[in-house]
Amino acid sequence: MALQRYAFIFKAPGMDFLTHNGRLESADFAATLCGVADVEQAVLVAQELLTRHVQLIELCGAFSAAEVEQVRSALGERIPVGAVQYSAAERERLQQAFA
Repeated sequence: MALQRYAFIFKAPGMDFLTHNGRLESADFAATLCGVADVEQAVLVAQELLTRHVQLIELCGAFSAAEVEQVRSALGERIPVGAVQYSAAERERLQQAFA
């Protein structure tokens, strides 16, 4: 089965998943974007996305490895959960740019 329902969750200060969300659709694909303030909201959003039959969730690079695992664990391995990752050099650049 081809991927048809995808979601991306990003974490940033002041985001609230009830307000900061959107959906892009074509005849063959739907992408959902949700902003959250913390991992607790991310878990709630991920669980809600399961009820919408999302097939894959990706988390932004702002989530730590432990937070990614927290979201994965909450879903009980029902769907894949991926995460954006940066190389060590890029993480250093990010820290310098946004410190």
